[in-house]
Amino acid sequence: MFDSGKYLDFGEGKWLLNQTKSNSKIFDAELYNTSLNEFRKILGDSLLELNDIRKNRLVESRISFDLDKDKLLELKEQTNCNYLINVKGVILHQGLGAVSVPTDQLDFYSSNESAVEIKIYELTTGVEMSSSSVFAKTVDQGEISKNNSIPRLNTSSHTAMLMAAKKLIRKYDKYRTD
Repeated sequence: MFDSGKYLDFGEGKWLLNQTKSNSKIFDAELYNTSLNEFRKILGDSLLELNDIRKNRLVESRISFDLDKDKLLELKEQTNCNYLINVKGVILHQGLGAVSVPTDQLDFYSSNESAVEIKIYELTTGVEMSSSSVFAKTVDQGEISKNNSIPRLNTSSHTAMLMAAKKLIRKYDKYRTD
């Protein structure tokens, strides 16, 4: 889950939530809202939205997910924030429908897969503080069973992406040090 920066102090500074990145046009707004709501539970009024910053400051229309030190220091000057939160969601595979009827064909396999990645940068030093990711997968495959006729509801890749983002952000809350 955490590649780096598992324990963070959310008690000080201004935190900026960047626009989320996703290959799902339908759920990109939902990914942003989920990220905003979950990080707001951790940061309260210390969390600022990029659109609100743009009302009073000249900031680029697109901020990349992966940033180098120079770009981070430039963002510090443009936004007057201390930290930047980037959230990216990816729909990897949407092979299952909403409902599956189990099959005894042992070679049958289908899945819904998505991933979420979060990077948190310290703008005052231009350093990546935390990197975390999670992979969500729903599988339907053939099985030998006497109860093989009961249909199952499947989680879509889009919904799994949102649930994964929520759980990953809650891990940040769990390991906070302030």
